[in-house]
Amino acid sequence: MSTTTSCSQASDVEVDATFASLFSSLSKANASTAADIQSIHEKLEGPSGVIQFLLRRLWLSAGDSQSLQGDNALFILSHLVESRPAEYMALTASSVRRDIDRHFVASHEQSKVVSDALLTALAKLIIGRNSDDQVGIATDASASLLTLCRWDGGQNHCNSIAKRVLSIIDTLWYHLQTQGKQQQRESSTSQMRIAALMIDVSLLGGEEMSLALVHGNDNNSNNNSTQCIMDKLLHIALDFPNDDPLLQMSALDQLERLTVQDDAQHPVSMPRADFLLANDILRRGLLCLVGSPGDLSKDANENDEWGEVDPINGGAALRLLTEICRVGVSSYVSISEATRNKFQMLLSSFQKALHNFHPQGELERLSYVYAVSSLVGSCAMVASSTTSAADVANTVLSDNTLLSEWLSLHSRVSQPKLKSTVLCSLSQVMEPTIWKDDRFGSDTTRPNDSIVLQLYQAFSHANNDRDSTELILASAKSPFEEERLGAYNMLRALVMRGVGVRLLLLYDDGSGSGFLDWLLNQELESAIEGKKAKYQIVDSMLSANSNLLGGLLPARALRQLEEWRRSGPNFMTTVSWELATE
Repeated sequence: MSTTTSCSQASDVEVDATFASLFSSLSKANASTAADIQSIHEKLEGPSGVIQFLLRRLWLSAGDSQSLQGDNALFILSHLVESRPAEYMALTASSVRRDIDRHFVASHEQSKVVSDALLTALAKLIIGRNSDDQVGIATDASASLLTLCRWDGGQNHCNSIAKRVLSIIDTLWYHLQTQGKQQQRESSTSQMRIAALMIDVSLLGGEEMSLALVHGNDNNSNNNSTQCIMDKLLHIALDFPNDDPLLQMSALDQLERLTVQDDAQHPVSMPRADFLLANDILRRGLLCLVGSPGDLSKDANENDEWGEVDPINGGAALRLLTEICRVGVSSYVSISEATRNKFQMLLSSFQKALHNFHPQGELERLSYVYAVSSLVGSCAMVASSTTSAADVANTVLSDNTLLSEWLSLHSRVSQPKLKSTVLCSLSQVMEPTIWKDDRFGSDTTRPNDSIVLQLYQAFSHANNDRDSTELILASAKSPFEEERLGAYNMLRALVMRGVGVRLLLLYDDGSGSGFLDWLLNQELESAIEGKKAKYQIVDSMLSANSNLLGGLLPARALRQLEEWRRSGPNFMTTVSWELATE
């Protein structure tokens, strides 16, 4: 930080002398401490000036020779924070965060040394006595630690800061968990803040995730020495019975963050995928919350009867299982054979869990649709990429009860949002690259044509054997934009493979009109999002079938579609659309 104007009233030498006296007083517990602090406040115009002065001395660098630097400066600052929290705690947390951003983000410093004492002091602010009342203090401290971990990884320092941070917060977490039940309940917010920071660090990359999965602190008791820091989160999220369901819900939310796949530069790392897809405790615990008769030490037997879904956290567990399946879809090509086998166990049990889940209300039905589509999508991917798991995949893909519950539109006639969700979810299973948006490379496993046709037929069976293309085009003409967009996603998924294009072109509504007539009639869609979605259908169809369409479409229609792709979503034809079918 730059020196404040208050420093012009007293030379650094004078201030250093006063701080040296304060340091000596604190070290020897002398009574002159208060007088030294008062003197420093007068010379530097209060806490703000004191903090700015000490921050300049906080970072150790090669060649520094000042006596008051590094941990000595930190020692004084920590004392001020602990003895005068109202004056110093919030101000110090925010000032340190800004200073770390300046040193380790904006300027890409490489010569600074980050001490364990500083990391510990910041970590303590996360669970400090004022942090429950001042959320910003804990937020600033967590952000500072995460910035240091990110900088250290980017500087190829072997992630030593991430390792030290995880070890420190592991020790703090262990301390909180060894308190009495009442104290543990009072510290629940602090525990979740530690969990959130641990997840933040784990999301930085594969090495950081691996550090969270190994025993992080050798100095704890023997009971704790067998645990990694991630085990503490699993313990809160999955122990049954659980006497604090709200804390359990927060822990499940933190675990769900590990399934996030929204960073093009940092997709799900292999250690993270292995943990989500193959960890026995995670799988068993989540299944117990949705009714499995097993426990954390063993899986349920094949013929065991499933019980009731947890009334409070069963939905959260179902959502997490759903997202884990999505990770399986994106990572299946690169995970190990052992992880694949564990994932297939999860899929088999998840099928039973969904049969045991009876959604009530629109929100639960939406969760159910997402869950079934993720399960079916995972099985479609497994069946398309390997023969070793054909039994597991075929059992799910042939489960007419589950497929009908998922794909039926008749029970959702007055619910356009649910109908749109069903159509979108089916499109994502048929063509997973739609929802992946090319963020995870080109090695995504697509379901083979036979599975797509099987699902297309199942869509018809679930809707009283009405023609699937007729159902989709009916939704594409719906007065509800949301439902139309769902239908457009389905059509886009179909036109991205030759067999889908043929199915659509073969459809005739009985009056000589079909898919191509609907597509070329641009007056049917006036909404901006709808126009963009129809354009994506055209672009996907031409891109995926460049060698095929010349033999399927009239030359005039093909030229119009190519002009549409060149012109963009707002293209309007000047030729009557009826002529396109001549």
